[in-house]
Amino acid sequence: MGKVKSVLLIVVVTAVLAGLLFIGFAPSFPVGAKDYFNSLLSNIELGTDLGGGHYTVYYPEGVLSASDYKLEEPEEQQKYTQYGGIYLSNEIYDGETVDEEFAAEFERAAASIRTRYESMGFINTQFSVENDYTIRVAIPSVSANVSLSNVLTQLAFAGSLHITDTAIATSTAERGAEVWGRDLVSSAGIAGAEGNYAVAIRFTREGREKFAALTADMISSESTTLYVYVGINQILSVSISEEMDQSTIYISGSFDTREEAQAVASVINSVLDEEDVFDLSVTYSYIYDLAPTMGENTALWIAVSIGVLFLALIVVSLVKYKGMGLAFTYGFLTWMLALLLCVSLIGGIVVDFGGVLAIVLSSVLMAGFSYYAYRNIRGEFETGKTLTASIKAGFKKSIALTLDVHIVLALAALVLWLVSVGTVSFAALIFLLGTALSGVCTLLVTRFYLYMFMAQPSNKIAFCNFKREETEEDE
Repeated sequence: MGKVKSVLLIVVVTAVLAGLLFIGFAPSFPVGAKDYFNSLLSNIELGTDLGGGHYTVYYPEGVLSASDYKLEEPEEQQKYTQYGGIYLSNEIYDGETVDEEFAAEFERAAASIRTRYESMGFINTQFSVENDYTIRVAIPSVSANVSLSNVLTQLAFAGSLHITDTAIATSTAERGAEVWGRDLVSSAGIAGAEGNYAVAIRFTREGREKFAALTADMISSESTTLYVYVGINQILSVSISEEMDQSTIYISGSFDTREEAQAVASVINSVLDEEDVFDLSVTYSYIYDLAPTMGENTALWIAVSIGVLFLALIVVSLVKYKGMGLAFTYGFLTWMLALLLCVSLIGGIVVDFGGVLAIVLSSVLMAGFSYYAYRNIRGEFETGKTLTASIKAGFKKSIALTLDVHIVLALAALVLWLVSVGTVSFAALIFLLGTALSGVCTLLVTRFYLYMFMAQPSNKIAFCNFKREETEEDE
């Protein structure tokens, strides 16, 4: 590589890395009159152990909290009887026993709502039944763009799934819409990207035929709006202009975030089997803030500690290997920024303490195998080879073990990610990304940076912190 080309590359690469470092870690600041710049680091979603979160308590119809009971008029209070820390309607509690039908319906509702929250992908979700007949759910902090009240409300919707052209929300019977269960709808999911999500509803063969017939009837009757209900709650609507004969439909809405679209998909999936459907109305009163379980400043101290670790790796490499350490520094920064981009931009990734360990382990992997390659280069040089030949031979000697370890670890992380949920799943995905990026940066990116820097110094041996009488070939 020529000196001029090397200088141009150094300038361009340095500028790009500097720009990405700014985008990744700069503190927030105002942009214009209303907007703010937020770094990639600030956009990372944290688990409840590091970032705190929110919690709420769901109350079934006929159940009041102690505080709400006190707000009722005396004549209304007489309609309730205390049951532990809550108050139950006299219609479901006679002071001694709770109505069996109500208890069974609440149990079904609690199981279904738990399933919905689990399918949301929230990490460190805490779900519990309190006072026998209330449901407490804690979730990690979500983006300010998420309409949390809508998400929490939708995740407790009662009733069966209906797809109809009739906009009546007073009762299922009044609507007259047929239930769309597992025989007609196979599943629901989400598609799209940030700010433009859609809910995908996948039909069975029978469901596809029925949906095509429904849309054909709508066109003939000049009905233009299709509605999707769960019980009496409208969750989706879409304009129809032609018959739709397809196995999957995509319905967009006011889904600015993944969480809002996922909530709708989770509710649909939970009501496809009739035994999972509940008819008990369940609502929440307030959304409360939840402090990080590991302490208020734990996330900050962890971030500082990781920064110190990364800085130490860079300093050690510069002191021990000089020019090769400079190449490692650029390669390590590339790895770090690429991983930051992945973690902050891939929807649904949440970082908790397990994710932090995954980041640290993958960084050690990146540094360890870079040092392994450099040690092999030094070893080849000590045998009397020229510097250029030593670099080629050292990297070549490092390929087999580097690839083997990275492939084994990546496959293990992939399997763990596929079979696990929650904390383990996110940690496995982060480690998979970190390991894949480590392999690429160690074998390709850092090597490229080394050749880029090697074109500049006149004494390349000293530049690499090696000692031997120079030869023309080394020059």
